[in-house]
Amino acid sequence: MIIPVILAGGTGTRLWPLSTRDCPKQFLPLLDPERSLLQQTLLRAQDLLQRLGQPVGEPIIVCHEAQRFLAAEQCRALNIRAQIVLEDEGRNTAQALALAAQHLAHHSQHLAHNSQQPREHREQTLMLAMPADQMLSDNAVLAQAIASLQAQVSQGAAGIFGIEPEYAATGFGYLRKDANGQVVEFREKPDAHTAAQWLAANTRQQAGWLWNSGIFFWQVQAFLQRLSEYQPALFAATQEAMAQAQQDLDFIRPATGPLQQCPHLPVDIALLEPLSAIAQAVVAAPLVNSGWNDIGNWQVLSELGELGEADAQGNIVHNSAAAHGRFEHSRNNYLHSSSGRDIALLGVQDLLVVDTADALLIAHKDQAQQVGSLAPAVNAGKTEPRLVYRPWGSYEVLHPGDGYKIKRLRVKAGGRLSLQRHRFRAEHWVVVRGEATVIRERAGVRTSEVLHANESTFIALGDIHSLENNGDILLEMIEVQSGDYLAEDDIERLQDAYGRK
Repeated sequence: MIIPVILAGGTGTRLWPLSTRDCPKQFLPLLDPERSLLQQTLLRAQDLLQRLGQPVGEPIIVCHEAQRFLAAEQCRALNIRAQIVLEDEGRNTAQALALAAQHLAHHSQHLAHNSQQPREHREQTLMLAMPADQMLSDNAVLAQAIASLQAQVSQGAAGIFGIEPEYAATGFGYLRKDANGQVVEFREKPDAHTAAQWLAANTRQQAGWLWNSGIFFWQVQAFLQRLSEYQPALFAATQEAMAQAQQDLDFIRPATGPLQQCPHLPVDIALLEPLSAIAQAVVAAPLVNSGWNDIGNWQVLSELGELGEADAQGNIVHNSAAAHGRFEHSRNNYLHSSSGRDIALLGVQDLLVVDTADALLIAHKDQAQQVGSLAPAVNAGKTEPRLVYRPWGSYEVLHPGDGYKIKRLRVKAGGRLSLQRHRFRAEHWVVVRGEATVIRERAGVRTSEVLHANESTFIALGDIHSLENNGDILLEMIEVQSGDYLAEDDIERLQDAYGRK
């Protein structure tokens, strides 16, 4: 049985300022206006299982706990039930895969007591690890490659999928396979000269260097065995963390204590590099003409033709910004705007311009790989992003003022804010669209009122209150806060449907 493991814990800093700490790139609709990269990956995984004649069970998603409600909501929108394993801190792909494998192994042992299947069948659980931030145009190519490796992977080999290099890329890891498909070498991101040498070597021989796609195929027990041999500390920490894991609503929370000393390692370095020295321990299949792409930075995104059609001078306006970009005497520029502002470029070339409600990035295209160095400093210095996702929906800060703040609240159908009170602020709510049920408690007496469009209410300082959307459509409201202190930590939650403190 093949279980998809979706790796969704990355921070996506090279796509700042659109990709942020609060909503990284995998949760954004970068390639499809209707679906995020995570949602596209989930649908790709379902399609792969169907093509391979496998039962379509629950995938595992590994993500940071800060994005747990984003992941759950995006699964719900697709009517996909997933097992969501939460990381308290992202420590790269070795930890993420280890947590998923430990969960699968523990789950298999738990089910074994009631299973009538032979032991060897139960132990043949295979995990297909897929990053949540990639593009793949032809899923049939990946399905065929998986089928070609399945026998070897079932016998304990690690399977990996390579991409035939199109240019001397320095942003990807590389692997080298022999004519039999055995991987004999892994190398991390090379310099330009080395990458060019490898590309030239490929023209002289059939077997050679491939980009590392980051898609892995592994039998669970074999993975854990290799982990215990080559990374015993990581094996022990993740085993203990999952043994003490807690179920929290739809989420699986590993114990955080055992993970504190885990090394920050990609699985390539932790396992695949040492294993490549062993005959037939790692096998590879190339993905030929699959349309694979790693959505790693703005330069890559700007080169994807489906995002916007270039004008005669090579300028591209992302589809979401079609009404807001103008170019004069400019060429080969890329503009992405989610702010709504009118943006004009005059007499410039080869620029990346990314405009959001929180920040504006202007960079030369050849600096796209370095954008990530800007994100941590900016994020660390901001007290609050303008657009914030919550399990009940989202809010957007429209205007922060001196002693007041104006927000737009969007509450999904069935969503409810926690029962709470504030020590320093009062709130005025105005319904714009939908139906709001306002719960208020004073002197121990709880009341409820229903508000419709153009109706409002006032939440006095210290009032215990909540808000629910019991209707069938999205509830949109304007919230005006007033007070001496308006930060988000002025919330005392008394009751919460989502288990937040």
